[in-house]
Amino acid sequence: MRNNSGYVLVIVLFVCAITTTLAISLLNIASSEYMMGCYARDYTMAYYLAEAGVQEALSALKNDPYYRGANNWKALGEGRYKTKIASKGTDSLTVTSTGKVRKAEAVLTVYVDLYIETDPEIYPDPPYMNTEIRVTSWNFYGPI
Repeated sequence: MRNNSGYVLVIVLFVCAITTTLAISLLNIASSEYMMGCYARDYTMAYYLAEAGVQEALSALKNDPYYRGANNWKALGEGRYKTKIASKGTDSLTVTSTGKVRKAEAVLTVYVDLYIETDPEIYPDPPYMNTEIRVTSWNFYGPI
């Protein structure tokens, strides 16, 4: 009987090793899921920040069709965004907005056509301008 006494120690060590391996694997899976959730949250927030920048630019263009904006970062909530407006032709513009939250970044590019109707009889100085904006394309660049 004395010859079999070492087997119990080997079995206990083997069971402890398997249990430790399973615990570490479960902890790794849980932390990976948490990180993926955080990244998805940040990219979603970055997308909506970029969309806020596009909407702000379109609203400014509606009020002033010659508005080209400032290409600097604006803070909103937990992130920030910047908007760039570039002429694509005589009445065509490209609005590019970038939203950033922590490491996540989303870029929206919107192509618009402007239709400006001027009526100096309503307001002669400065003349009244009615601006119509038509979105021709809306592209999203990002991981989600």
